Amino acid sequence: MPLRVRIEIRSRHGSSKLEAIALVNTGFTSETPDLAIPVAIAEKLGLWPPPGEALSITLETGGGVVESYVVPQAVVVKIVTEDRCSREIVANTIVNPYLEEVLISDCLAEELGIQILYPRRGLWKFVDEDRVRESV
Repeated sequence: MPLRVRIEIRSRHGSSKLEAIALVNTGFTSETPDLAIPVAIAEKLGLWPPPGEALSITLETGGGVVESYVVPQAVVVKIVTEDRCSREIVANTIVNPYLEEVLISDCLAEELGIQILYPRRGLWKFVDEDRVRESV
């Protein structure tokens, strides 16, 4: 079972916010906190159609080259569990028309305090705790 966490995403382009299940994807490497989202979620957050500051990008993915766009520092993200929330992190948002789920980059996962214990079993913890948590 891959590692998935419940997150709250708040748009910095208005008052929209929503909860989603996101895949913590260590293969999604980045130098900055990045959140990749499908178009349907971008619409709910006011990020589709692309706002003026959106930048067209070409992504190298497991499925090949994909044309997409990134909105710098477009959202605030936090993990939401039954007993606590992580700190809030401002993230770049990559809108990918081929995605079916939200993806958390390795950098964003680290900033959110996710420590992966057993990726195949979906076990993780916050970096500042001993409690082992399960993927949602």
